Amino acid sequence: MTRIPPQAREDMDDEQGAIYDRILGDNGRVGVGPAIGYAYSGPVWDLHNVSSAFLLDCSLTKAQIRIISLMTVKYWNASYPWSAQAKMGLGAGLSKDVVEAINEGSEPDFDDDDDAAVYAVTKELLATGNLSDEGFKAAEVALGHKRMVTVVHTIGHFCTTGMMANMVGCVPADDAVSFLKP
Repeated sequence: MTRIPPQAREDMDDEQGAIYDRILGDNGRVGVGPAIGYAYSGPVWDLHNVSSAFLLDCSLTKAQIRIISLMTVKYWNASYPWSAQAKMGLGAGLSKDVVEAINEGSEPDFDDDDDAAVYAVTKELLATGNLSDEGFKAAEVALGHKRMVTVVHTIGHFCTTGMMANMVGCVPADDAVSFLKP
């Protein structure tokens, strides 16, 4: 049971209902997880789903998106999105070892230099809110400005996801592929 109850479609105003119907048709993510909270504000829900759609086809790989998502929801101690993102990470090609290294707070062994660069940028941004001159130069060489900007956006997206899931009180399924470690 969540702390915020899911809204029934019939209890939504016209704006919420239109967004509900569209999202139901697009990806079916209504009435579960952080979407429970988003449904209470149609514009917020809409913006978050536009952001999610952007991440499906951006300058980062699916695996890189999941590296960032896992690191960010771990930062926010968000157990529901951790389990969801771990499953999606495995589906995007991350190894179980990479997922669990992030879960344990240790640096994973990456086969791809760009994945390692995304991890390094995300780690520094989450730890300090910025990149040092050295970190910026390394990221600039490895990723370029476009991907650096997309990393920042992705962190922001999953900050919202993690905090919303925590506020709503979402808990992972008993059969999740990975559970967040303290």
